[in-house]
Amino acid sequence: MAAGTVAGVYAQALLELASERGNRVAIVESCRGLLGGPNRPATLSRGLIGQLDDPRLGKAKAKAVLNSALGSKIEMELLDLLSLLVDRNRLSDAPAVLAEVVRIEDEAVGRVVVHIVTASTLSSDTLNNVVVALMRILGPGTEVQAKVDPKLIGGMTVRVGDVFIDGCIHRKLIDMKSRILDVQLPETLWSSEEP
Repeated sequence: MAAGTVAGVYAQALLELASERGNRVAIVESCRGLLGGPNRPATLSRGLIGQLDDPRLGKAKAKAVLNSALGSKIEMELLDLLSLLVDRNRLSDAPAVLAEVVRIEDEAVGRVVVHIVTASTLSSDTLNNVVVALMRILGPGTEVQAKVDPKLIGGMTVRVGDVFIDGCIHRKLIDMKSRILDVQLPETLWSSEEP
């Protein structure tokens, strides 16, 4: 995301404030915690945001719930940002803001997160070879997060930031089906007359 987006503006402001107060690392880690990850659920889930964003609840109650649920778990600057988002009817933007905070910090420290999805579990040797190849291309700050999705049938998908590479069998079969169905056949193909 660009710094000019809503998420980018809020993320940049939060990081600048965190740097001024000397707790940038703690705030970034809190953002990671709120977003969740491959092995941990999101603390600030879409369901919770939907409930807190409900106009019937009211802004004061929404902020009270946030304070009660997260007040002791996250830094005050982050809690203030979430309250500000409630006030401005932008709480639904919170996951994008948090993700942008993490992305900006990862970029600043040279960390690149690569998400790999395969049809079956990769052996440790194969995964190690993939990690080494990616580190050669992307640099030593590369972190690989591997996941298994049997629906891929075979092959893998790779996501690095906004770049998505789909090399799975499932996608190739869908593409093949589409190309076959798009072929224009001559009208005389099924006629009984021979040329």
